[in-house]
Amino acid sequence: MADSLTPSWLVTLGAYMQEESEKQWFWFGVFIVLMVVGAFWVEASLTLPGVGEDPLLGEGETIEDVVWNNEGTAALILVGRGDGTPLHLADSTGLHPIPVGDMIPNSISTSGTGWLIAGDDGSLASSDGTSLSPITLDWGVGEPLDIMAAASNDGESGFIISKHGSQTRLHNFVNGGVSEGSSPPVSSTMMTDIFLSSDEKLVIVIGYDTALGNPTFGPAGEVVIRVDSVMGQAPSLTLLHHGAGGAIHSAGFVNTGDWGDDVEMMLAGGTSTMLLLSDYTIVELSGVGGSTAATIDETGAFWFARGDSNELLSITSDSENVAVHEISNSVVVDAEFGALGGSEVMFYGTGVDGNVGVLSFDPAANHDVSQSLARFGDLIFVIIVVCSIAIVGHMFWVNDFKPW
Repeated sequence: MADSLTPSWLVTLGAYMQEESEKQWFWFGVFIVLMVVGAFWVEASLTLPGVGEDPLLGEGETIEDVVWNNEGTAALILVGRGDGTPLHLADSTGLHPIPVGDMIPNSISTSGTGWLIAGDDGSLASSDGTSLSPITLDWGVGEPLDIMAAASNDGESGFIISKHGSQTRLHNFVNGGVSEGSSPPVSSTMMTDIFLSSDEKLVIVIGYDTALGNPTFGPAGEVVIRVDSVMGQAPSLTLLHHGAGGAIHSAGFVNTGDWGDDVEMMLAGGTSTMLLLSDYTIVELSGVGGSTAATIDETGAFWFARGDSNELLSITSDSENVAVHEISNSVVVDAEFGALGGSEVMFYGTGVDGNVGVLSFDPAANHDVSQSLARFGDLIFVIIVVCSIAIVGHMFWVNDFKPW
């Protein structure tokens, strides 16, 4: 009789599959369990690691502004609808109220090692996180106006946006003296925030257009203005961008080299994300679209949140596509503000319990084997492959390199 052409191992496997025994069903059960565990592992590995959500404010309170200091050790928070002081310091020990006296704060910005707080009736103050130190401003013959935003690197000179009725104007201040105000290039523009580079060579103002959109649905229109100024004189304003869509909610300077030598700022709005280049042109960052909050991490990566979605987006300078990161539904917040606190990315908004909370995570955890199931799974896969190759190689060696 001719020898069978079927390999002996395949014959043995077929006989084993047809044989009924406790051992057979045990290993079949092990296989099913491994398949189920593997499916759960794959699902869990798709979730961004190290993400947590912590409650921040009490019932009924809203968050109006939040800014971390340059050291990344504490944040100053402007609270709305609260019973006590509207200003709070958030650090590793909790939330601490800061007395503001008669001041009505409107916005917060960083200044030196602390913060700069702008308020109604021409009030401006610096803070180290424990109290306010008023900065006396001389408005000349005019009445002090409400200050909606301020920017200064040292607390002694900088820029402020004043508001009178429905009109906003930009001033500079130095040694307490306030310059004449300059109106925006487009009369329907409402200027909202100022960004001053650390070397003070670039001053950018953002805002929205009251003539665009429906006020019921919030501000609309993307407005970006460049500021040229001689301190003590009215600033010169140049319109860089005026477009339709959702208003710009976040902006930040990019560290030199993180996105090449020609990218100065990231500008994120409700319907688009843009880059400000060194020649003052503005280009859209394709593939990102709109968001409700954004920030830049330590490596220069841009992070975006879209309301109460359970997905976060990120993009780096060396990637052509946007990365989508899934997060657990239990930690989702309806993101309104994005910030970088130390090494952690933070998004602030209303949590699943109905109160304002903060979603935070370390972007580096996604590359840490000890924290990321995806990276740990990659490690296990490599170990299994290496062991399998070693076992197969050993079998070939024992059988004098014969397959069976």
